[in-house]
Amino acid sequence: MLRLEIISPKEQIVSTDAFEVVLPTESGEVGILSHHIPLITHMKMGVLSVFNNGTAERYVVSGGFAQVKAEKVSVLTDDALLISELDSSEIESKIAALEAQISEETSTELKKTYVSQLEFYQLQESLVAQS
Repeated sequence: MLRLEIISPKEQIVSTDAFEVVLPTESGEVGILSHHIPLITHMKMGVLSVFNNGTAERYVVSGGFAQVKAEKVSVLTDDALLISELDSSEIESKIAALEAQISEETSTELKKTYVSQLEFYQLQESLVAQS
């Protein structure tokens, strides 16, 4: 068994045991099982899956970093949300608000930030539609 911890700057999001963890990395999905070699990797925006006893919990993550060391997977990310708890109406309203902010924003840096947030909400929207 592995120990998975997902941590954001605000709080510890998850601390659980897992048989397997699948990470969305920059070079593709990486499956982590017990006795995996030590690893530090950059994660991209995507789905992090946690497998236990034939069931899977899936989280949408905004990117970040993961470290695998001594039967422990530590994930540092700004956002990680359990896909089964996503609310489509809330996501749609946030997408609309961000689209309005992007169209009105003149600062290139702020526009990049808003576009990144918009992409994260659009990913959530597509995952809710799939489930």
